[in-house]
Amino acid sequence: MSTPLTKSAEKRLRRRTNKSRCYCVHPINLYEHHVVDEHLNGFVNLMEKTCTCRKFQLDQLPCRHVLVACNLHRSSCYDYCSHYYHKETLVTAYTGSICPVSLMEEWDMLEDVQSLFVLPPKGHKPNRHFPKKRRPSQGEEIVHRKCSRRGGLAHNR
Repeated sequence: MSTPLTKSAEKRLRRRTNKSRCYCVHPINLYEHHVVDEHLNGFVNLMEKTCTCRKFQLDQLPCRHVLVACNLHRSSCYDYCSHYYHKETLVTAYTGSICPVSLMEEWDMLEDVQSLFVLPPKGHKPNRHFPKKRRPSQGEEIVHRKCSRRGGLAHNR
């Protein structure tokens, strides 16, 4: 990877940057900004890493409003990304060895754990069949058709 973040995080940042190009930013002080966009104006606090749109807190990845505020100060938006999105974190997650699991018969388990039998969760199956007869609308008369051979109402020809 040639960027500091993972591919998916970089893609989200690029998409948010492109959408925020026409936003207008008004600095309140060094860390607080008022960002005006088409729908939801945002108040950004870079020191506390918060924005009123709450995407910044939820994703821990800069939202559109934060990206505009970073561009105003000419600071890197990567400083405001969570360490979970950095490529070093991704690399360290896969550095350890993954050992295969032995056969289930060779496992050391306590007797009371071995004697437990776990049943699947209870729940009803949804009815996947549609009703065979159409339900008439309100005020609609039900027409009973007769069989032309036997004259019965239970079936037709």
